[in-house]
Amino acid sequence: MRKIYISVIASILLFASCSDYLDVNSPSTFDKNYVFGSESEIATAVNGMYVPMVSGKGWVGVLLKKMLFNTDVEFSGLSTASNLNERAYVPSTGDIKSYGDIWTGMYDGVNRTNDVIEGIEQSPLFAAADKTKPSRLMHYYGEAKVLRAMYYLELVRNWGDVPYRRTSAGNKDELFIGATDRNTILTDMINDLIEVEPLMLYAEESDRGVEAASREFCQALIARIALQRGGWSLRPDYDNPAAVGVMERSDDWKEYYKIAEEYAGKVISEGKHSLARSFRQVWVDECNWIVPVADDNIFDVPAKVGGSGELAYSWGTYIVSSKNSEGVNASNAPHGYSSGGAKLALTYMLSFDKADLRRDITCEMFRYENSGMSSIIQKPFSELTVGCGKWNRLFMESPLGSTSNKGTGINYTYMRYADVLLMYAEAANENHDGPTAGAKDALKQVRKRAFAQEDHAEKVEAYVDALGTKEDFFNAIVQERAWEFGGEKHRRYDLARWNLYGKTLYNLYFDWIELGKVARTKQYENTTTPFEDPTYNARFDSYPAVAYYKMVPADKTLFPVCVAETMDWYKEGDVNSYDEALPAYPSKNPTGYSRVDMCVQYCTQVKNASPRQWEPSARILHSFYGYINASNAGSVNPETDPVRYLVPIPPDALSSHQGLLKNYYGY
Repeated sequence: MRKIYISVIASILLFASCSDYLDVNSPSTFDKNYVFGSESEIATAVNGMYVPMVSGKGWVGVLLKKMLFNTDVEFSGLSTASNLNERAYVPSTGDIKSYGDIWTGMYDGVNRTNDVIEGIEQSPLFAAADKTKPSRLMHYYGEAKVLRAMYYLELVRNWGDVPYRRTSAGNKDELFIGATDRNTILTDMINDLIEVEPLMLYAEESDRGVEAASREFCQALIARIALQRGGWSLRPDYDNPAAVGVMERSDDWKEYYKIAEEYAGKVISEGKHSLARSFRQVWVDECNWIVPVADDNIFDVPAKVGGSGELAYSWGTYIVSSKNSEGVNASNAPHGYSSGGAKLALTYMLSFDKADLRRDITCEMFRYENSGMSSIIQKPFSELTVGCGKWNRLFMESPLGSTSNKGTGINYTYMRYADVLLMYAEAANENHDGPTAGAKDALKQVRKRAFAQEDHAEKVEAYVDALGTKEDFFNAIVQERAWEFGGEKHRRYDLARWNLYGKTLYNLYFDWIELGKVARTKQYENTTTPFEDPTYNARFDSYPAVAYYKMVPADKTLFPVCVAETMDWYKEGDVNSYDEALPAYPSKNPTGYSRVDMCVQYCTQVKNASPRQWEPSARILHSFYGYINASNAGSVNPETDPVRYLVPIPPDALSSHQGLLKNYYGY
């Protein structure tokens, strides 16, 4: 059990957790003079601020499972109008209930941080403290402000304008407040963090390492919030709440890109972190509860074995369960099982350079199923998706048992050094009207880890050096963030702040239709298409239509003993059938191989049409339904029609605020 968790459990006794939407800022339930009578008691109270984020309502619980809208990276297909949900930008009743849990959890965090900040400020220890240099007390003060900023950032990114309080509420009446403009909230958070950053301790100086807020996390969070503040966001139409709204950014946005460059630059120049481990090892270590202080991890939301953790369950390698002899769901693997509910887009996997070492860790074309009484074997994925392999139970050197599922104790890596490098590169490129030497070096650092040494000359040096314009470098950052952070739930927020959300979904919708047509044309010669543009699209010429595989004994140097068989992909020369189109597709499967559909899934055959004709698959037509579908595809304008990526304020919160809060964006 981690030290932070031991302290958190103790601190629960001192804080009353909010369970009512009325408690947008709950009054304190402890005696501040007692709690803040000594530095050790302050430490206990500070640890209590982490309770909401490590609970079932936080980053290792429902917050990880929800707010999961389909993008070009994270994607789970929907095939009918009856099962539409948030993934298709049409939140269901169940989604809205979960939003209520998240709302409550985030405001519980705000409450706790406000109480701690106010309590420290009123403490005689604080009055006597030297406020010009780091100390344990001033670090606790800064830690409280960092966590408050983290909670408010999550509220703003998901709801927009929200109720905002900076002090403890003295009574219930003070809780009934309206929404504050998001820019005011974010600006205040940035200013708070700039004030406390010089007073905080580095992770290496703390016995809690990167599982608690540190000086470098404060710096990195300033950069993240500044890019959010300087980016685009969906604004309501106050005269027409039924309208989706409009994407806007403030006139002073450039000032915040300067802040982002400065504070991401501080993390880099101070040299406390690096990308020394391989990309694979980062995730192997995460799955074995190993969190180095000076590597990629800058802040991990800590989890506890047996707690509410969803990583390596809903997120991660899919290991299917079945009933064991006792009638209990179990895997034949001693590592347990997972739902694999969170998936990635097939075209996302295909967008990677084939030499990119991140691809086969991030994307998995298979799941595991029980075989016999003691083994598991790989089976292919389908439905336009691949699995996310960053959180893989099979990495565990100390498995949790065949019936284990949730509660893996795997942390959520909230901030990585790779993120800081790419934020710095993005901000510097914008601020200097093109990539600086420092921006290029930051991008190169990320790509050096992504490719083997022998590929660095081409894939790192030449690739980055060729990015000579501001636009080219920005587009490279857009792609690099996708490849680096797949499955980590950054994409939705990135697309929004870049104002690329509508264009991305629009292009996916039509590109996938075209891709399906191209794939079907490769598969069958005797075919026509019902599409307006019958031109063969060379952009998708290299994409695999189908793939072929056979089962082979698992390599025991790569897989645990419990894995009996793995999938071996059919090749023709250097062409692997699962990541590239074959020169020609055979009329029958190659001898000894089975077939799995790849890009042909994007179109389905029109019934009774001769010769064959193809139409968009149901998953294309429904997976972005709230933005683009068969009914409105001809009228959607991605330049002016925004994506409704913000979620509705929960009904109980609306009721408790007695008309002071209101839903917009068509909710």
